[in-house]
Amino acid sequence: MKSIFLTLGLLATSSFALEESTSYNTIVDYLNNDKTCSEVDLRPFWQLKTLKTPLNAFEKGSKYNLRYSKFGCYLGEKGSLVIAPGRAEASPEYYETAIDFIKRGYSPVYVIDHRGQGMSPRRLQDPYKGHVENFLNYSSDLHEVTKAVQKDLKTLGFKESDNLFYTSNSMGGAIGLGYFGTIGKKSPYKAAALLGAQIRVNYLSYINKRPTRLNNTIYSEAGVIAQGALACKVQRKCNDYARESFSVYKPGSREFVYEDDIKKQEEFMTHSKARYDLKTYIWDEHDWSYLDYGDDHWISPALGGTTFSWTFTATKFLLKMRSSRFIRNFPNMPLLIMTGTNDHRAYKPYLDGSTDLSRHSKFCDKINRKNSYKKKLCSFIPLEGSFHEIYKESDEYRDRGIQHVDDFFTRAVK
Repeated sequence: MKSIFLTLGLLATSSFALEESTSYNTIVDYLNNDKTCSEVDLRPFWQLKTLKTPLNAFEKGSKYNLRYSKFGCYLGEKGSLVIAPGRAEASPEYYETAIDFIKRGYSPVYVIDHRGQGMSPRRLQDPYKGHVENFLNYSSDLHEVTKAVQKDLKTLGFKESDNLFYTSNSMGGAIGLGYFGTIGKKSPYKAAALLGAQIRVNYLSYINKRPTRLNNTIYSEAGVIAQGALACKVQRKCNDYARESFSVYKPGSREFVYEDDIKKQEEFMTHSKARYDLKTYIWDEHDWSYLDYGDDHWISPALGGTTFSWTFTATKFLLKMRSSRFIRNFPNMPLLIMTGTNDHRAYKPYLDGSTDLSRHSKFCDKINRKNSYKKKLCSFIPLEGSFHEIYKESDEYRDRGIQHVDDFFTRAVK
C-alpha cells in the first residue's frame, strides 16, 4: 500500500489559537481546503503518514500500516510534541489542539492513530469494532512512532538536547504509561502530561447502571476480566462485541442532547457542543474517499464498541500497569496527571454516585513512593468542573487545562 500524504495549511498569525465559537467552522474549512507548507510564511500543515510496524507472531500478516499525523513544518522554540488520543479518536480531531500548542511554541505536533481506530486500518472485517489482540500492542506502536518522530525531527535540525514532550487523552495515558514502563530510561521524552488518563476505569459509566453493590462487583475490574476470560477462553467469542448495546456505529446517531434521567454519552465527555459536533463532522460528513485503504476494512474514522478482547486485555494490562514492579521502571521524567473533577470515566463509583478521583491521585502518589530516583516524579491536578475530554472541552476548562500543560512542560526542563 502506498503512503498517504496530505497537506493542509494555515497562516501563522496572532489568531492562531481558536475560540469555541469559531473552532467548528475554522477546522472544517482547513479540512476541506488543501494548502502547502511554505518556507516564506512558515505555515504549519497537516501531513498524514503511514508507518509499517511489526506484528506479533500470533497476528496475521508481516506488517501493519499504522498511521499518524504531523502538524507543523519547523521546530518550535519550546520543543516538539507527541499526542496519543483516547479510544475511538482520530488524529484529525486534534487539529485544533495542535494549532494551540504550535502557537505556544511546540512544533511539530505528532498525533497517533492507534491501531484499529482513527485513520489506521481496522484489525477485523467489521470496521466498527474497537479491537486489539494485546493492549501492549498500542505501546509497541508508540515505540515505533516515537522512533519515526525522532528520525523526522533530525531532518529539521532537532538535537538530542532539544525537548520532546508527550501528552494524551484517556486511553492514550495508559498507552504512554505502558511505553514508559517498558522502555524505562531509554525514553527520549523530557516530560509527559496525561489528561483524563485510563488508570482505573469506571465501567458503570459506559452502561448507564447505578453503582449498587451488585453492579460494582459485576462491573469491577475482576468482574470484567472474568467476563472476558469466559468469552475469550471458553466461548471463543473474543472478537465479538463486549456489549451489543454499544456495538456497530450508526452514522447520524451522534446527538448533543441531555435527557432528564439518562446520562448521554456526551455528558461524560465535553460541555462543548461545537467540539462535539466537529467530531461528528469528521466521522459522518467529511469526504474521505480520496484515501486508498485497499483491503484494510476502513470506511471512515468512526468506531463502535469494543470487543471482549479489548476489554479483557485492557483491564489485565491496567492491573500490571499499576503494579510496583512496573512503576519502578518508569524513566526519570516529570509526569503530570490531570483529571476533570466531573470526569465520570475516572471517578470511584460510590453507592451515592459521588465523584472521587482518589484512584488517580493515589496512583500518582504511588509513582512517587516507588520510583528509584528519590525525588517527586508525578504531580496530580484536579481540573475543577471539567468532564473527561479536556482537550475538547469548552473554553472555560480547555484553556485552563492547556495552560497547566504548558506551564508543566516549561518547569520540567528548567
